Amino acid sequence: MLSMVCCIFCSIQTWAQHTITGTVKNAKEQPIVGATVIVKSQQDPLYYKGDITDQNGQFSITDIQSGKYDLEVSYIGYVKFFQELTLDKPIDIGEIILQENATELKEIVVTASLVKRFADKKEYRLTTLEKTQYSSALSALELLPKIQVLDQQVSSVDGKAVKILINGLPSTSADLSVIPTENISKIDYYTQPPIQYSNMGLGAVINVVTSEKQNGGSIGLNTQNALTTGFGNNVVNFKYNWGNSQVGVTYNINYRNYNKRVLNEDIAYTIDNKTYEKQKYGENSPYAYEQQLAQLSYNNSKTDNYLFSTKLSLNSLNRRRSSNQNIISRIDNIESQKLGYSSDKDKYISPVLDVYFSKAFYSRHEFIINLVGTYYKSDYDYQYLESANKQTLFNTATNININKYSVIGEALYNYKMKKSNLYIGTRYMYNNSTQINLPADNQILTNEIYSYAGVSGLWGDKFNYSISAGINNNIFTTIENETYKFIYFRPQIKLGYFIDQSSELALNYEVNTENPAVSSLTYNPYYKDPNYIFTGNPNLQPGNSHNLLLSFFKGVKKFVINTEVGYTYTKNNIAPIFESDNTNIIETFGNLDNAQNIKANLFLQWYPFPSNILRLRLYSEVFHIQNEWNNMRWEHTGYSIIPSIYLAYKKWGVQLFYQTEKKTLTGQIVKNVPSMASIEVSYNPVKNLTLTGGIRYPFYDSWKQVTSILGTSLLSRTEIDKIINNANMVYINLVYNIAFGKNKTGLKLKLQNKDNDSGILNRY
Repeated sequence: MLSMVCCIFCSIQTWAQHTITGTVKNAKEQPIVGATVIVKSQQDPLYYKGDITDQNGQFSITDIQSGKYDLEVSYIGYVKFFQELTLDKPIDIGEIILQENATELKEIVVTASLVKRFADKKEYRLTTLEKTQYSSALSALELLPKIQVLDQQVSSVDGKAVKILINGLPSTSADLSVIPTENISKIDYYTQPPIQYSNMGLGAVINVVTSEKQNGGSIGLNTQNALTTGFGNNVVNFKYNWGNSQVGVTYNINYRNYNKRVLNEDIAYTIDNKTYEKQKYGENSPYAYEQQLAQLSYNNSKTDNYLFSTKLSLNSLNRRRSSNQNIISRIDNIESQKLGYSSDKDKYISPVLDVYFSKAFYSRHEFIINLVGTYYKSDYDYQYLESANKQTLFNTATNININKYSVIGEALYNYKMKKSNLYIGTRYMYNNSTQINLPADNQILTNEIYSYAGVSGLWGDKFNYSISAGINNNIFTTIENETYKFIYFRPQIKLGYFIDQSSELALNYEVNTENPAVSSLTYNPYYKDPNYIFTGNPNLQPGNSHNLLLSFFKGVKKFVINTEVGYTYTKNNIAPIFESDNTNIIETFGNLDNAQNIKANLFLQWYPFPSNILRLRLYSEVFHIQNEWNNMRWEHTGYSIIPSIYLAYKKWGVQLFYQTEKKTLTGQIVKNVPSMASIEVSYNPVKNLTLTGGIRYPFYDSWKQVTSILGTSLLSRTEIDKIINNANMVYINLVYNIAFGKNKTGLKLKLQNKDNDSGILNRY
C-alpha cells in the first residue's frame, strides 16, 4: 500500500505544473526590456518554454512539468546567463543581472549583429536607440531589407504585396501603425513565403511579435492628412487585456478628394474598312473615394497551450470619378469636334467573420484551424457619352449589382522534430457570385481545394532546407453553366547554405497557380468608345507558373547587401487581350500561350556613422518580359531605382525618398508605376508622440500614369491619367500611442486567409 502511495505521489510530482518567475536587469540595476528567457528540459531536448521580459524586466513561464531544466537568458549586447534548475514547485529566480559584452556592443547595428537566421526566416530585434527613432511598429518595418512603407501601406520594393501578422494574428498595416516601437519584441521576416501562402503573389511575410499587457491595454492614433488637397489615412485603435483575454476595437478611414484629375487619350482602330481616330483632351474633373474599416476582435490564449481568436469586420468603399474631354474625331480622315463625358462609380459593403483556433500538445505538436466567412454587396455604374452642338451622338451606360459570399476553411498540423519541422495542411475556398440586376440572374461558382505537406530544418551547421508539395484542385461553374476542372501539382524547394556567420546563399524553386478573379469571369460589357468594348471572360483558365530564384545575402557590421537573379515561366498567364468581331474592338481577359520574366536586383543598406544616425539605402532592378499569344510576341525591358536617406539626431529625423518611373508589361499593355519623391521631417517632443511634416511630389506638375498598347493591328491607344492635386502635396502626420498595465508575451499564429475579390469587373 505504501509503495502504491509513493508511486501515485511520484506520478503527481512528475505531471504537476509549475511556474518560474524573475526579473532581468543590467549592471546598473535597470530593467532589460525584451530579453529572451528559455527553459529547456534536460531529459527531453525538444521540450522547452519561454517568455520575453516586459517593461519592468519581469518574466513568467507557466505550466512547466516537474524535472531538471537549463535556464537561459539572452539579450543583444549582453553575455548569456545560464542556470540549472530542479523544478518540483513554483520558483522565483529573483533578479538576474546580465553583464555587458564589450565585443558584442561594438557590433550593435541594424544588420547581421541583430539578426538571427533560421531555415525559413530571419529574426530581427530592435535596439533601444532604434525604438526611439521610429514612430510606430509600421515605420520600423523599413529596417527590413527590401521593405517599403508608404501611405500606411507595406510593400516589397519590387511592388509585391506583403502579408502582415501581429503575434501571428492576421492583421493589417493599420494595426501596426498604432503599436509603439517599445512594444516590439522581435520581427520574423520570411522573404520566401511558406507554401500555404505561395499562390498569393507575395513578396514577403512579416510577423511582428509584441509584448501585450496582462492587465491593462493601449490606445493608438495615427493620422496622415494633406494641407493642400483632400488626402488622408487615419486609424484609431483600442485594446484591453484581462487575464488570458483581450478585446480590441479598430477604426480606419482612407480618403481622397481631388478636383483636378485630367484624362487624355489617343485612340485609333479600323472596323468594317473604316478608320476611326480620336484625340481626347481632358479638363479638370473630380476623383474621390472613402475606404473604411471597423473591426471588433476578441482573443483568449494561454502561452504554449492554446489560442482562440475571432474578428468581426465591416469594410466599405465608395469611389467615384468622372472626366470631361474635348474630342477631335476623324473617320476616314473626315474631321469633327465633339465633347465627351465619362463617369464611373463603384461601391461595396462587406462584413467578415474570422475565427482562429490553435492547440499545442507537449511542445512538439500543434493543430490549427481557421475559418473565414465574407459577404460582398457591390454596385458599379458606368456612363459614357459624346455630343456635338448640344446634341447627343452616342450614349451608353452599364450597371452591375453583385451579391457575393465566400467561405475559406483551413486546417494545419505542425510536428517539431529535433532539427526540423513537419507540417501538413489543407485549405478549401468556395465563392458564390450572383449578378442580380439582370432579367435572369447570372451565377458564378468557384471551388478550390489545396492540400499541402512539407518539411523544413537544418542539415549540419551550414545547410538549411524547406521542401514541400501541394495539389490544387480548381472547379469553375460559369454563367453559362459550363463546368471546368483543373488540377495542378505545386512543389516548393528552398536550399540554403550559410557561407559564414553573416552570409547566406539560397536557391528557391516553386510552382504557383493564379486563379481568375470572380470579377474577371463575369461578362458585363461596357463601351470605352462607340466601337470599342471592354468585358470579362467566363472561359478563363488558371495560370500556372514556374519560379526559380537565386539569392545572396551578407550582413557585416554596418553594411547589408542582398542580390537576386530570377526567372519565371507562366503557362496560361491571365492578361488583357484584344479581338474583333468586325463590328467592335473587344478588350477582354485571356490566357496567354506563355509569359517569361527574367530579373536581377540589388539591395544595399549602409550605416556609415556611429549610433546609426544616418542610414543609406539603394534598391535597383532590371527585368525583361516576353509574352506570346496567337503567334504574336511582345517584349519589354524595364528598370527601377529607389534610393533613400534617413538621418536621426536626438528627437529629430529627416528622410529623403525617390523612386524612378517603372514601366511593366501585362499581355500587350505597357503601364507605368509613376515616379515619386518625398521629403519628411519628424519630431518627437515627448514619449509616445511623433509629429511629422512632409511634401510629396516636390517640383512635379502632377501624378501621372501612362497606359499604352503594343504590337496590334487592331488598336492603337495611349492613355495619360494625371492628378494635379498630388503635385507639391504638403501633409502632416501625428502618431500617438499610450499603454497601461503589465506586459505579457505575444501569441503565435500561422494562418491568414482573406477574400479581397468584391466581384466587380476589374478596371485599370
